[in-house]
Amino acid sequence: MSSFDYPVLSRADIISILAESQIAAVTDNDFKNIKPDFVSNLYTRLLIYLDALNEEDQGQVEFSALEQIENPDLLIGSFQIINLYCRLREVMESLKCPMPFNLRDLVKPDPRRTEHFLSAILNFCLYKSVVGSSTLVVKCSFKYTMSA
Repeated sequence: MSSFDYPVLSRADIISILAESQIAAVTDNDFKNIKPDFVSNLYTRLLIYLDALNEEDQGQVEFSALEQIENPDLLIGSFQIINLYCRLREVMESLKCPMPFNLRDLVKPDPRRTEHFLSAILNFCLYKSVVGSSTLVVKCSFKYTMSA
């Protein structure tokens, strides 16, 4: 069985692609001293960029679910992290990422693993932008030939 491999991007490439795509402005220091809030925010921005997560739905919990809990204010952050984790796990599985995505990757991130997951998502973003632009060229040329 053949497997699809994608290049694991260097930290400099990740920073450059994130800046060029206007997804996030990050520095090398952000990866050296990686924090859970930074990683959660970055993954959220990437999922919004891919339309895999709606900006208004991010962090929303159903009111009926909150009614069942005694102190919902204490758990709202946990709900947000679990929702993000579930969505990221689905995305990583759909991208056939060889490394499994764990809850620990959000709660206690490791720079090497984070760079690997970011490479998977960013390679897909790059692929999507190339395929999307070539599809646009084909549609435009088809429309032009039909009208000529």
